[in-house]
Amino acid sequence: MGEFFDFFLNGLGLGAIFAFIALGYTMVYGIIKLINFAHGEFFMVGAYVGYFTLRDLDIERVDLPQPFPIMLDFLVAILFAALAAGILAVLTERLAYRPVRKAGRIAALLTAVGVSLLLQNVARQVWTANVRPFPDPKIFRTLDEVDGPAGTNLYADRDFETSDGDVVVETQLVVSQGETVDPAKRTQLEADGVEEVYERVTLSPKAVQNYVLLALLLFAPILWLLVKKTRMGKAMRAASEDADAARLMGININLVVAATFFIGAFVAGIGGVAYIATYGKVDPMIGFLPGLKAFVAAVIGGIGSIPGAILGGLILGVTESVLPWMLQKMGWDAAFAWKDAIAFAFLIVVLVVKPTGILGKPMREKV
Repeated sequence: MGEFFDFFLNGLGLGAIFAFIALGYTMVYGIIKLINFAHGEFFMVGAYVGYFTLRDLDIERVDLPQPFPIMLDFLVAILFAALAAGILAVLTERLAYRPVRKAGRIAALLTAVGVSLLLQNVARQVWTANVRPFPDPKIFRTLDEVDGPAGTNLYADRDFETSDGDVVVETQLVVSQGETVDPAKRTQLEADGVEEVYERVTLSPKAVQNYVLLALLLFAPILWLLVKKTRMGKAMRAASEDADAARLMGININLVVAATFFIGAFVAGIGGVAYIATYGKVDPMIGFLPGLKAFVAAVIGGIGSIPGAILGGLILGVTESVLPWMLQKMGWDAAFAWKDAIAFAFLIVVLVVKPTGILGKPMREKV
């Protein structure tokens, strides 16, 4: 039973990431009936911005008691990632989607596919196709603060000049766990140019997934209040019901659509940081499969429904985690190798039973 509970919690954490991405799909579809296949790339860009924030800004140096510097580091990374994804989404809507909005759904769909491929290839050129490991949080210490046997490995960053004249930063292990740091050792480190050292904090994927699930539980009511109680939320719902009537009532449809893209991508950016913290890597293709599965989650929950996107994401995550485990227990050793296929098969089953999704409602269209 304990093993099942572990896989179930793992599925909830994965489902929370799917839900963060699926919210963008469902919000955009609810307003302009566009399946934005570039949404996974907004997630990818958010993941990269979060990665560089965590790697380069050294916010852990803030003079606060631990673990507040690490918490602040992640909060800033999430904020920057979400803003970057949101701004990119607004620019994409303005430059690519708005000109073809009245050209029909096929034109808009093909444009979305084209934007997705464009962003993937731009990311390859800008950041290369190399897989970058997640930068572990750091706890910095001055040499004076290190005394006696080291409780963990301690590292230092050093600048080296290459043969081309470029300066690169390399991380070196300077004190091994258990090694005694005495005055002689400190003198040696100072002679080598080491002024401070740091220890790496390895995050447990299970702990990260629990935090992601908690973030979803906290964010979902905020998003619900935004859509249900604010002026912009009412404008979104009016545009979703009848864009032409909303326009006649003085609602700026372009502003509403841009705000919807921003909010959806903002949430996806949060999911991007959660993804790299959970799975420990970032590359230009990380948005493709999670983005596709998030679309599946939105359809399962009922695309166009915010609660449906959250419910669909959690159901898909639990299904992808628990069902292969159950099949493996029943004797199918290769079940986890088929988990992606199982997820899409689950979509087919849901659509056969309830074509509008779990919380979706039949829609009437004028012909």
